[in-house]
Amino acid sequence: MNPALATASEGGPSRRVHLPQGDTGLRQALLLGIDLLQGLQQHRGLGGQVTREAQQRCQALGHALDQRWREWPYSAQCQAWSALRRDPADFDGHCRLLQDLLGAIQHLELQRCALNLAPPSIAARCWELEELGRLRGLSVRAAAHRSCPLEMLIQLQYLHERLLKHAPRSLHTALEQLQRCLIDTTTVSITPAQCYALLTPLLDERLDAIRRDLD
Repeated sequence: MNPALATASEGGPSRRVHLPQGDTGLRQALLLGIDLLQGLQQHRGLGGQVTREAQQRCQALGHALDQRWREWPYSAQCQAWSALRRDPADFDGHCRLLQDLLGAIQHLELQRCALNLAPPSIAARCWELEELGRLRGLSVRAAAHRSCPLEMLIQLQYLHERLLKHAPRSLHTALEQLQRCLIDTTTVSITPAQCYALLTPLLDERLDAIRRDLD
């Protein structure tokens, strides 16, 4: 990262975050943030599954992400990640850290936009993407039940309705399958692994597009 650093607060005046000031350093930090966003969303989805294969993938992903988190300048978020490594099934904990991570990405982008006199766009797309990521994390957990629990069902219905608006064909097709097999049924007919596989390519495609726009 650029050795010239800006200082920002994180979680109050006692926590200081040193951020790169130059365009190259800010761009690299944004790319790292997007990598962490993708990895943390995947960790949430895999952590909600109980099969040996999913647990092994979750563990391997966690090891791969450890180094990336050490490169991230927001120390409180790195500490929250350490807690999630010990409890990968913690859905709410993942969601809280993802909200904080998205806030950091937004802050980095605003710093870069102020430098380049350009309008922001990346963070807003990442915030929108988290709705799809949350749907994946919820669906893998709901699909582990014979019938979708009411609390999960309410959240799934809300996310489904929001995402269905202006959904491209590929997302629309995936949402229809979730509605048929998980949401609008008394007996779940899709597995957690199938939910994960259904939505992951859609998330990855959008994240890759965001990365390209940072080039």
